[in-house]
Amino acid sequence: MSYQAITQQIVDYFKTQPVVKAWIFGSYARGEQTENSDIDILIQPEQSVGLFKLSGMHLDLQDLLHIDVDLVTVKGLLPFARKSADRDKILIYERTS
Repeated sequence: MSYQAITQQIVDYFKTQPVVKAWIFGSYARGEQTENSDIDILIQPEQSVGLFKLSGMHLDLQDLLHIDVDLVTVKGLLPFARKSADRDKILIYERTS
């Protein structure tokens, strides 16, 4: 599946979820992905989103994309990973209303 097809599926999915913003980072953002790469997705969820909902979104995305997904929230991103994510993240979704 192409990068554009993957990002479009993610965007369409997040339109139905309590997500304010979403970015891709890691190998997909750098254009270095291989057939064995997972896709790293950083999200800013609504305030009220709990762990159960986040886990459900993670599983939904894996089922939708048929690839491993690493889904992490802005607040859940560990400090050592933040610099790397900030360096190559690409905004793919932002709620407009």
